[in-house]
Amino acid sequence: MDNPSILFFLEVENAMITNCPVIGIDVAKDFCFYAAASPNGTPFLKPFKTLNTKQGLLCALEQIKKVGETFRSKPVISLESTGHYSARIVHFFLKQGFEVFLINPLISHSIKNSLVRKVKTDSVDAFELAKLLFLQDFHPTYIPSDTFANLKILTRTRYHLASQRTTLLNQLVAAIEQIAPLFPKVLNPASLTALTLLTTFTSPAEWLKEANQQAILLLLETLPRQGKIYGKKKYEALLECARDAQVTGIDLTAHVTTVLFYANGMLFIDKQLKTLDDQINEVAKQIPEFTLLKSIPGIGFTLASMILGEIGDINRFTNAKQLVAYCGMDPSVRQSGNYGNKGTGTLFHTFIILSYSETKSLSLVRYIYNVSNVQFYSRKSGKSLIHSSNVSAYFSTRESS
Repeated sequence: MDNPSILFFLEVENAMITNCPVIGIDVAKDFCFYAAASPNGTPFLKPFKTLNTKQGLLCALEQIKKVGETFRSKPVISLESTGHYSARIVHFFLKQGFEVFLINPLISHSIKNSLVRKVKTDSVDAFELAKLLFLQDFHPTYIPSDTFANLKILTRTRYHLASQRTTLLNQLVAAIEQIAPLFPKVLNPASLTALTLLTTFTSPAEWLKEANQQAILLLLETLPRQGKIYGKKKYEALLECARDAQVTGIDLTAHVTTVLFYANGMLFIDKQLKTLDDQINEVAKQIPEFTLLKSIPGIGFTLASMILGEIGDINRFTNAKQLVAYCGMDPSVRQSGNYGNKGTGTLFHTFIILSYSETKSLSLVRYIYNVSNVQFYSRKSGKSLIHSSNVSAYFSTRESS
């Protein structure tokens, strides 16, 4: 999954600011620069800087209120998406009742780069962000409910933890193959059985000790839950792996320590993932669409919660094209002369990878990509908006193939 700070923007008609002042904010880690633009787009007040502390934010709030009093119109806020730095600023002004526009950096940078004079200061950037709302249509920042917001944070945290686990697994496999090259063919290094074995009996020499035979046999019989015959076969294969390691492996204590470190790290992350899954389930089951999504072939607990967390309330999309664009599934076209190519969004590739790894099929991709059929359904039913019931009807269908 992509950077968790990325937000998507939807165009709306006649949304350019024309009748109220705009406050542009250039956000940094510890401070912000504020610049005000009057309703006709000209500078108003001298740009000022405040710290991102309680006192600094309240001071900025007082100045912004004075701008509103001058023009007898509540200002709107314009700032660039800068990851978690801008998130707190957005949250603060939303709580104060302001309409906030979070600008995609690709858009703001393209406008700045079009200027003939290349002046780059924080105060100039703040005013340029304010002017953007007079030049282009933007959609106000979407405010998800607490349920959707919690689900999004939890699922993104899970995604990052799972990515860390994958990195640890790759490092574990590389380390264990230095000691016992055949081990990955005997046990799946990612399994609880393998991780428990590697943290309890850390080297091939330990596997060969007669004193450890009963303990290892018990481990191989109980953890996989495959019975004694399975455990016996795996134990014999493990002994063969250990004998092979005496010739083909590298007998260094550093490798043993590394394997122990990575295996313990994976066990710890597995516990954290289990805790996260429990919390995600508690939040997700409050959303009726969660059960509906899980009924689609190829979508399980993890994917259903991720989709709900990322999309949020589907009623905020006025047509199917917006939902497709939000998911990154509308191809962009790059063409020059007779040559051209199409590119798709990162989220689209994520859906392909996730669906393939879950089901070895692309049923999920077909369901998501064909969401434009919902628009056809809406026209047939005489409704102009995509409501939850419409999407539910679509998602509840099954592929005939």
